[in-house]
Amino acid sequence: MGKQLPLTFEKRFDFYWKSIAIYCIVLIIYAVLRGSIEAGTLTLRISDPLVILLAIIIVFSIIGYLISIWKSPTIIIGKDYITLKTRIRELNLPVSQISKIVIGREIVTNLKRPMRIVKIYIPTRKKPFRIRPNSFWNDKELLEALIQFKKNNNK
Repeated sequence: MGKQLPLTFEKRFDFYWKSIAIYCIVLIIYAVLRGSIEAGTLTLRISDPLVILLAIIIVFSIIGYLISIWKSPTIIIGKDYITLKTRIRELNLPVSQISKIVIGREIVTNLKRPMRIVKIYIPTRKKPFRIRPNSFWNDKELLEALIQFKKNNNK
């Protein structure tokens, strides 16, 4: 790991805008196909249940996207700590609090590359913190940094 510590990794949100764009295209195509052309004008049926459903999905996706951007989740990995940070709160996990770190096997999906999940166990919490490196920019560097953190701290 030749990078200077602490390392900062920001969450990526490209999934949101891609899905919003696809939903909008589907909504437009469906609305045009279900509409009618009368006297040279196109009339759209907005009261169609599928149009309403797609519009609701688009609105909630946009709201989720904006909330996620506002929160701006970040992971900071130092020599002897991991910080999980959002705009609302910051959780600093020193090595003394971490009971173990489990780096899962590669899960092969139809994505570009295999996906892994990293679990950070803390004794005071029932469920572990789950980190999906693929959800962050520089995901390979994040995974390498977590593996190096685990090796250096024997967790």
